[in-house]
Amino acid sequence: MEKKYELLKKDFIEENGIKLYRIKALKSFFNGEKGVVGGYIQSYKNLSHEGNAWVSGDAHVFGDARVFGDACVYGNALVFGDAQVYGDARVFGDARVFGDACVYGNALVFGDARVFGNARVFGNARVFGDACVYGNALVFGDARVSGDTCVYRDACVCGNAQVYGDAHVFGNAQVYGDAHVFGNAQVYGDAHVFGNAQVYGDAHIKYEVFTISIVTFREKEYIAASLNIYPNKNKYLLYKKVNKVDGKYFSTFDSAFEYSKKGITEIKNFDTNILTSCSSGLHFSTLDYWKEGNCLISCEINVDDIITCQEGKVRASKCKFVEEIYCE
Repeated sequence: MEKKYELLKKDFIEENGIKLYRIKALKSFFNGEKGVVGGYIQSYKNLSHEGNAWVSGDAHVFGDARVFGDACVYGNALVFGDAQVYGDARVFGDARVFGDACVYGNALVFGDARVFGNARVFGNARVFGDACVYGNALVFGDARVSGDTCVYRDACVCGNAQVYGDAHVFGNAQVYGDAHVFGNAQVYGDAHVFGNAQVYGDAHIKYEVFTISIVTFREKEYIAASLNIYPNKNKYLLYKKVNKVDGKYFSTFDSAFEYSKKGITEIKNFDTNILTSCSSGLHFSTLDYWKEGNCLISCEINVDDIITCQEGKVRASKCKFVEEIYCE
């Protein structure tokens, strides 16, 4: 095989007692021109002579790490251990890829990001800032992981999802679709956050029966997953138990609050916090959810009037009476 570069034996540095040699291109190719000097590698096994793969700047590749295909490692990046960077991937800035980690496809790892363990970053994914991806974690698709975020264990971030701030995604958790997880939020266990969902603040999300990830109030996929219902023309048909007195329907929580049989029932001073379930608002759920009250009614709720969906029920600001289902 024709060599595309050589090791400059007189131009070396030491990394943890290991000699790394500057490389020099012996022919022109996509990522380098003949005669140009590159970064530092330990031996020829670290950088393939095939393809356009290249190591440049002050980047270091050593140990049993391999850079091949059309991949590039540059800036002050380090790739070591048994790590692999290939395809059209780029690792640059002060990024570190090590252990048995793989970065491939069109993925970018940069800034002060760390990818290690058995982690995989691929597709068009971006990992940057001070983010860490490790364990058996997967980041792929068009996902973005940044800030001081950590994605680890068997977690998966994919699609157009973004995880940033100081958020942690771990365990068997999955974040996908157009979901965002940020702030100090933690998504873990078997949690799924997806669609246009947003999890933020100090939220801790762990999948359990009736406890699925907190999402934005317009997240249809989440409501479908938690209540097994779907909107019709952006409106949900939901149920609640009330107390029927003299032909009128009153709240079981506030005996003075009446659900109108005609027009819209609305609560003015509702709690806008999407992280709060049992708070001011109109509460609705499925047929078999309710226990208190002597009468079950159905109501129509517009998607835009839903504040949040948690703990098996929806909290809304408005509703329209549809019919009485039964009275005890």
